[in-house]
Amino acid sequence: MSAGNANAVWLQKVGRILFRKADAALGRLYPLHKTLAAMELRPFELHLELTNLCNADCVFCPYQFQERKTEVMSDAIFKKAVADYVAAGGGSVGLTPVVGDALIDPSFVSRVKYLRSFPQIDRIWLTTNAILLDRHGVDEVLDLGLTAITISTAGFDEAMYARVYRNRSYHRMRQNVLKLLERNAARRNPIPVAIALRPDRALKEVMQDPDFQSILAYRPQLDFAWSYATANGRIRRESLPPLMKIRTVSQVKKESCVQLYNGPIVLSNGTVLACSCVASMDAEQDLGIGNILESNLLDLWRSDRLRQLRESFRDGRMNPTCSGCDMYRDLELYQTSEGRERARINLARNRGLVTIRKTSPRGPFAGG
Repeated sequence: MSAGNANAVWLQKVGRILFRKADAALGRLYPLHKTLAAMELRPFELHLELTNLCNADCVFCPYQFQERKTEVMSDAIFKKAVADYVAAGGGSVGLTPVVGDALIDPSFVSRVKYLRSFPQIDRIWLTTNAILLDRHGVDEVLDLGLTAITISTAGFDEAMYARVYRNRSYHRMRQNVLKLLERNAARRNPIPVAIALRPDRALKEVMQDPDFQSILAYRPQLDFAWSYATANGRIRRESLPPLMKIRTVSQVKKESCVQLYNGPIVLSNGTVLACSCVASMDAEQDLGIGNILESNLLDLWRSDRLRQLRESFRDGRMNPTCSGCDMYRDLELYQTSEGRERARINLARNRGLVTIRKTSPRGPFAGG
């Protein structure tokens, strides 16, 4: 594999960023407050943490410092969250935990089928390390109606995988990914599958690894991390390999983080958080807006608590988690055509219309 392929991956990532920024610049002609008002009406996305247990121990992930009890979401929590969301008009569902891997949930297949039984549920997407794909069955997972799958991996070199993901299931993972791509390519309507690389070596070298070539032959979407979150100081520079760069905390947070407009996450214990990024791993006090078994999801989304969280970025009363977060993203998304489309859809769903997006998600981690 030539170095040019690594350059192409770089250029694609840069191109996505530049396109979004150009789109947002044009979007300044539209009133942002109207778009945000539409997003405040109801959650556009629902994130479900089916489990906060993981079968990897990645050097870059705060999972290794998690203080919450590890558990699998109960049926009572799952079905109450889904019922509330559907009653509010439904939409897209993300099955990527704050930390953990959704495929650890023994009921993963039946729960995705349950979600797909509701016409109000739109896109369903998943990020996974793929170690347990074979336990559920690759064909079975592809038949579930998932809209996109992202595979998080160090790459396709056994020694690097052991260093970064600190797991001995490399061969199982690689075989699962290869089978997933093979079976997906044979489908009439293949779903987008992305490989999200988290290597401790130069991308040029990683792209040349022999074990990677059969994967690349299927031309999956490719993404890579060029910096890593500290998750509020949990991950330290000295604990990472030299090539893994640490993000810097944005000192300018004058507008709400975009996460507070996308949609909440229901944790495995039923707590509803306003944000699903890794910095919120143990932030139930800072970012919790209620419990799904005690309150209605729509009421929590429209609550004073969430309104105060959004306003805290403007009035300087940010909680410690948001203040120290290096995953902060401003509201650029809602100045783009994608953001305005989300607002249009949210208004329609708020009126009780079943609205399904016809287009596929664009790029890795595209979400709802």
